[in-house]
Amino acid sequence: MSKPKAFIFDLDGTLVDALPDIQANANRALASLGYDFQMSLDETRPHVGGGAQKLAANVLNKPIDDPHTMALYHRFADIYEQHPADFSKPFPGVMETLVELKARGIPMCCVTAKPAKARIQVLNTLGISDYLMLALSPEDGFDKKPAPDMLDECCRVMGVGTGETVMVGDTLFDIEAGFNAHCHTVCYCEHGYQDLPEEFEGRVVRLNAFTELLKLLDD
Repeated sequence: MSKPKAFIFDLDGTLVDALPDIQANANRALASLGYDFQMSLDETRPHVGGGAQKLAANVLNKPIDDPHTMALYHRFADIYEQHPADFSKPFPGVMETLVELKARGIPMCCVTAKPAKARIQVLNTLGISDYLMLALSPEDGFDKKPAPDMLDECCRVMGVGTGETVMVGDTLFDIEAGFNAHCHTVCYCEHGYQDLPEEFEGRVVRLNAFTELLKLLDD
């Protein structure tokens, strides 16, 4: 198999350990709307990866288009813009890998379900934006993962085919998006927030360390 020419990354659970900020901002939003419960880190973890609107629906146990769901979603997004990275930080090996990929001239993009304003703030605050040609959220006019739309657009901007691109993520949404886009390789981060679904065992590259991505260019 030929070597890949580009990389696309998920954000939360892949590049950035954002769980503490997701928990804190969700709890701020709940409190501001008068709800009398708060979520622990363990209670928040299963809701990461599907986007803020789905998180709001799951937390309230209401339909995704319910007015209460939408109110919590919008409040969460607004608060996240004010508190983008109070606790978040890149996972070990992420910045080292991005620096090396950029030095080799490898283009990179990010696709996330995170609200666009929060995505911009997080990537800028943590110094990741400088390494990316493009970062996209569904709010930019694309279907959410596992649809391949955001991946297709990133590849168009990078000037490569999806078959020349590695998709790196930590959830079922990321993995399915990678396969739906017919990516060169789909990688699963062990440090992420969801277990690898059994049906994908042996079909993805498991990353025990983020820097192992560089091996894909050396093999």
